[in-house]
Amino acid sequence: MSNAIFEKFNGMSDEEFVELLIRADREPIIDGIKMPGFPDIEFQKNSVGSRGAEDLKYEAYSFIRLVKEYMAKYGIEIHKETKILDFGVGWGRMIRFFFKDMPSDNIFGIDAWAFMIEKCKEILPAGNYFISNPCPPVDFDDNVFDVIYAYSVFSHLRADAAELWIKEFSRILKPNGLVVATTEGEHFLDFCETLQNNPEQLKEHYWYSLIAKAFQPIETFRKKYADGEFLYVPTLEESLPGSFYGDAVIPEAYIKGVFGKYLMFRDFNQGENRSQAVFVLQNNKSFINGEVFYG
Repeated sequence: MSNAIFEKFNGMSDEEFVELLIRADREPIIDGIKMPGFPDIEFQKNSVGSRGAEDLKYEAYSFIRLVKEYMAKYGIEIHKETKILDFGVGWGRMIRFFFKDMPSDNIFGIDAWAFMIEKCKEILPAGNYFISNPCPPVDFDDNVFDVIYAYSVFSHLRADAAELWIKEFSRILKPNGLVVATTEGEHFLDFCETLQNNPEQLKEHYWYSLIAKAFQPIETFRKKYADGEFLYVPTLEESLPGSFYGDAVIPEAYIKGVFGKYLMFRDFNQGENRSQAVFVLQNNKSFINGEVFYG
């Protein structure tokens, strides 16, 4: 697949490009180029909670800007040879920000939801999209990607599934390749407690009633988090099997100790209020006689 957006808009600033992406909701063709589309509002609301193109400025663009900041900090350049993977691509609200940065052949998204991949193929004019199994492996060669990012995916995976994916990332990342991902952090427990103390809020969203009931008693979960335990409850059993998919809260100590067996720990940022925590890992290690050495 060609990427006319890259050919036309490569070199445009991120700030200018986000405005172009928002404009595309009203003008599907800009300067003769087919732009990324949007699902209907109900689809957006049910899948990610956002409602319209303007929301790209906030949650989606904020995260991608952060991904690019970490790339710059840890030595990953963005150019026409850079390869990225959006893990849990959804309907493509994040991945479209890279369309101006690299050719279509270097842009990949995977998701366990078949209907999300169908939607990506329907509304996105660039990139390569594939259905993945809930647990690895994936059909990629070793040492393929410079960056793998995941927004609001590890906030839903059970501990063993999460660890398997980090291990798989270590296989498909290039040397020095980067993982930037989010999970629910300690603020999420505050949010759950607020819901438990304000039953009227549970009517705002079905998910609120699930997590309010699941994380009880809240002080037990706070202690487990403080002790570095991976917190998981299977709250979404109607959507995906609770055996591997629900709501997860992962502390920094767990990421360092468990994920750090496969990739080097770089950063953990709790975020503020209801924003998700961000963790960063890098593939700059080698194995010699069964032992891990970081370069």
